[in-house]
Amino acid sequence: MISKTGNELPIGFAMELASDLDAMDIFAEMSENDQQVWIDGARRMNTKDEMRRYVHSIADQMKQKKNHK
Repeated sequence: MISKTGNELPIGFAMELASDLDAMDIFAEMSENDQQVWIDGARRMNTKDEMRRYVHSIADQMKQKKNHK
């Protein structure tokens, strides 16, 4: 899977996005810069559980931003 920036996604990140459709939709709608920030963060995850929590936090953070507007 490749992001808008043309960078390949880390495989664990791509797999977790595929299992969390809300997070995948939100990620797909992000700007290139925002996607790159999340991709860089994903590269720092060391375990499957860390990656799962990280991906789930995409949707959680976006929901919080919407609630604060």
